[in-house]
Amino acid sequence: MIVLLSAVLVGGCASTPAPNAPVNDPFQNFNRKIFKFNNTADRYVLRPVAETYRKILPDPVETGILNVFENVQDVTSFVNNLLQGRPRRAGSDAGRVLINTTIGVLGIFDVATRTGYPKYAETFGQTFGVWGFSEGPYLVLPFFGPANGRTLAGRITQGFTTDGPSNIRHDPTRWSATVLSFVSTRASLLGASDVLNKAALDPYLFLRDVFVRTHRAQVNDLGKAANRGELDELDELDELDELDELDELDEIDELDRLEQSEQPRQS
Repeated sequence: MIVLLSAVLVGGCASTPAPNAPVNDPFQNFNRKIFKFNNTADRYVLRPVAETYRKILPDPVETGILNVFENVQDVTSFVNNLLQGRPRRAGSDAGRVLINTTIGVLGIFDVATRTGYPKYAETFGQTFGVWGFSEGPYLVLPFFGPANGRTLAGRITQGFTTDGPSNIRHDPTRWSATVLSFVSTRASLLGASDVLNKAALDPYLFLRDVFVRTHRAQVNDLGKAANRGELDELDELDELDELDELDELDEIDELDRLEQSEQPRQS
């Protein structure tokens, strides 16, 4: 594990490839074995448990449990937006946590989204990418699925810092929360797994490419934002520019109306 983290850090200052660039998958043979193991475990254990979980719990209860864990994830997003130099987004994350923890009753109800606080879901893996660390080789982790060296380092960092269940000191409570989070997440992805199994000729390659392209797109977007400086301020300027353009259009429309009123009426 330490060797993997070291490899990621040594690769610092390497730019993230374009989303459609070739995937660095030197361990494909081993990854496919883990992928097969994950599919078998999912078919005979995880999916049946998730389906039973969904059948037993009413939809509002299931959604509420998922919202609680999503609320904890907003803390991770807050920290990473700060680390990426995006205080405006970090403020939105903090607002989400405050509103959902209080008005939303410990996060059971997602009040923040309905009141105009968007969810960003930033991760340490994305932050490491913005800082210039190499993405490393593509990996398939037992039970956790797709990853790369950078996202693996991010998950480990989150486990020691902002991950809710991992930081619970009471062992039975920690393990119960971890299992519940895992099952809740798997239940929310039942539809997605059906699409994957039906749509892909090679599910391994399909899932790998989707993961890599999505992660690269997120990191490249954030990297460009960091290079340009405070993107949020530019966004505000863009909004002002759009308002100015609308004002100019209003003035033109007003002039047109005046010209039409000044034209002599035809008898």
